[in-house]
Amino acid sequence: MPRKTIRRLLPKRVSTNQKIGYLKRWLGNENLWHLNRRSVARGTAIGCFWALVPVPMHTPLAALSAAAFRANLPVTIVAVWLSNPLTMVPLYGSGFLLGAYLLGTPLVPVAEMSIPWLLARLPELWLGCGLLSVLAGGFGYGLVNLLWRLKVNQNWRQRRAARQRTRI
Repeated sequence: MPRKTIRRLLPKRVSTNQKIGYLKRWLGNENLWHLNRRSVARGTAIGCFWALVPVPMHTPLAALSAAAFRANLPVTIVAVWLSNPLTMVPLYGSGFLLGAYLLGTPLVPVAEMSIPWLLARLPELWLGCGLLSVLAGGFGYGLVNLLWRLKVNQNWRQRRAARQRTRI
């Protein structure tokens, strides 16, 4: 992991920073800024979850969730940007298709879709996107944990091999 590079970009001590004022209560928790396996995995899970929930203002909601669950804040914000104007149609479209499939809603050709038709189908969108967001959050959490552990094990093997080479 590019851990040293990321550490240089993150603030050193948020709790002693006078510029953040009243936000110190929420942003002063050091777990929001530390790069450890648990906080990064939580941040990835929270960001992936909020990226797939069809609501406006993803980033503030994800930041509040990161503060509540003591997840890494920068990782959370980067992960929530998975849903951007370029990816919203495929993400929410697949959520809608999943919700329509689960509820047994018949689909119509795109030419027949209208705003009233879409507004009447909000339960399908919410069900599909809710399910996808939970799955994406769990997948992100598991993937970060797995990759982190694999990297740590690789580092241990490399150090052990280096020690054995120096003993010979």
